Amino acid sequence: MFEFGRELRRIFRQHDRIDADASLYELMNLQMLIAQGRQFDIEGGRVSTRDRFTPYIQAALIWREYARRTGDPVAVRRAAASAENAGKAAQSAQEAALAALEQALTCLLSHDLFETGDLLSSAEDLLATGRAAVQEDDALRARYNRAEAQLAMRLAVRQGIGEDLELAMLAMSHIDRAVERADQRVIRTHASADKIEAALARLDRADLLMMVGVDRGDASLMTAVVRDFEALRARLDPAYEPVTHARVTLRLAQAQIWAGEIEGRPETVSEGVALLSREDAIFDYEHAPLDWVAHQQLLASGLQILAELTLETELHGKAMAVYDLALKRPLQKGLALRARLLEARAACRTRQAESQGSLKALDHAEAAFKSELRSIRAHDDPVAWAVLQWQLARIYVARGEISGFMMERAEAAYALEAALDIFREQGLTAMTAAAAVLQDSVRAA
Repeated sequence: MFEFGRELRRIFRQHDRIDADASLYELMNLQMLIAQGRQFDIEGGRVSTRDRFTPYIQAALIWREYARRTGDPVAVRRAAASAENAGKAAQSAQEAALAALEQALTCLLSHDLFETGDLLSSAEDLLATGRAAVQEDDALRARYNRAEAQLAMRLAVRQGIGEDLELAMLAMSHIDRAVERADQRVIRTHASADKIEAALARLDRADLLMMVGVDRGDASLMTAVVRDFEALRARLDPAYEPVTHARVTLRLAQAQIWAGEIEGRPETVSEGVALLSREDAIFDYEHAPLDWVAHQQLLASGLQILAELTLETELHGKAMAVYDLALKRPLQKGLALRARLLEARAACRTRQAESQGSLKALDHAEAAFKSELRSIRAHDDPVAWAVLQWQLARIYVARGEISGFMMERAEAAYALEAALDIFREQGLTAMTAAAAVLQDSVRAA
């Protein structure tokens, strides 16, 4: 802690301004990020400021980091505005390219947080605009490579990995190039910021490999991803790269859980659950709220998978308790993470009832869903309401499979139609696709 204190004192300048090294922002809590973001915005807008570009680009970076950790839409808008102001204040082609890059990264973040698909096109246009100016700047070229890789990966995910891996392979080629150039930067500079950029590029590559591995049910690929994550985690110092180290730990546990699920090996899933349960692997909610929630969601998912592999039904109850703990935290209603968390919790209750294979268990789940529905207004929290309708329809379908006749076919069809309207309106593509498959089975019945 004394070394940490000295490091923080080192990075402060006059007037409490932070050095431009973006890696230092990992050490800053949310209050410090807000204070620095505001100060940079004020400095950029001050009449006496000669170089407006630098404070505006720093403000954009800080607000984007704050938005990534919290999901605050106001911070997203501030990041976009600061990046746009930086573009207006740019005095060289490189500065204009950096401002365009920051705007593109803000678009990608907004897409991740709120599943706003049209922003991918905006990011693509911004990257194309600034690409020509980065050829002579190695650091900027490396950052552009990674941003292009991130965009390609999201376009591949939006299309769906499925049978056609063309977009996924294109994304992988971008990611490999980004990893290579980021590694070269680390060798030349040994800078913390470049080290984190290289780690995040490898994180992108492993994420894409995990998606392909899960889609293909390829246990060997998932095992290779686990090894990559273990090597990457060993290179990071949790004292100086706390957020990146914790994010890599989270992905390592996720890869172990998914590998165990594919192979049907509960001991491998248990390794991931144990890693998530270690105190040194847990995010501090006050430092990174969304990362903390994602951690709890993955822990609950691991417990649920373990319950289904071992047939220990009490683990379903533990998973539900973790889901409930995560949902007690305040989350923006438009966040895709919140929608996934609501869906995962409801699906856990459904799977618990389905795994017992009895009408009584399904009756209990139906009563629980209807009780929650009575406490929610569709216009106040449309996603939560739609998720409950969807899972209620799953209960009706499961009951029909046990009894041999779906008595609640009309109720299931109505619930799914209402849920699908909201999922489409909210842009929740994955939930739309899953609910549509269930709707087809109801129609066939």
